[in-house]
Amino acid sequence: MKPGSGTIPIRRYAIFAAVFLLLFVSLTAAGEEMIVVYGEYPAASEIKKGRFASKDQPPPAVLLSFDDEEDYTENARLLALQFLSANVYGYKFIYRPASALMKREEVFDIALRGSVDESLVLPLGDGVYGGMYRTKLGLRVTPSIEKWLAAFRSNNLRLTDADGTSDFYAGYSGMDTAYLEALKNLVLVAAKTKLSSKPLLLRGDILVTGNPEFSVGAGRHYCALQGYVNFVEIVTYQ
Repeated sequence: MKPGSGTIPIRRYAIFAAVFLLLFVSLTAAGEEMIVVYGEYPAASEIKKGRFASKDQPPPAVLLSFDDEEDYTENARLLALQFLSANVYGYKFIYRPASALMKREEVFDIALRGSVDESLVLPLGDGVYGGMYRTKLGLRVTPSIEKWLAAFRSNNLRLTDADGTSDFYAGYSGMDTAYLEALKNLVLVAAKTKLSSKPLLLRGDILVTGNPEFSVGAGRHYCALQGYVNFVEIVTYQ
């Protein structure tokens, strides 16, 4: 090969191709949307479940269930997986307000619409911070997931904020009650934009956006979250 012939040497071409491929992959990955959530659980529980609970209080909710209270790493992982599923599939719910006239208690039934495939979940980090073990998980948004999410992000549905609270001394399961109340309040806030009076029945879907934010203060668990509410059925008194 003569110098200046304009032909690229094989070694230089290989280096050029490798750099181009790396740049292409980096740009492609950067352009993909990823849902990132985290779950956390006390690495050392100081207050056991129900230790200070009153006998007059109703039993705690079980929306955020755990396999083993002592395995804090597994509990944190299960929480993160549920929040990830809530961001992808969301919840289906039925709400019926209490009625003194009909001697009927309030009902709020809720369940996940589906669970993410764990083989597609990417571990992004974990560790213990201030006595809390936290694990962070991610999921790349595929075209099928994007199509489903687009339905909730349409102009017909508004991103709504809500919060919930519960007694801290019921143990760490009080986080479950606060989360459940926040989801119920999300439905009620969204219903106020559509209804002028108290409904008889509400049924639909909730899509959580981002990670619920939990905190503790003044002897209470607090949960704040954002999401979309899609009403499938609304029954009123009229």
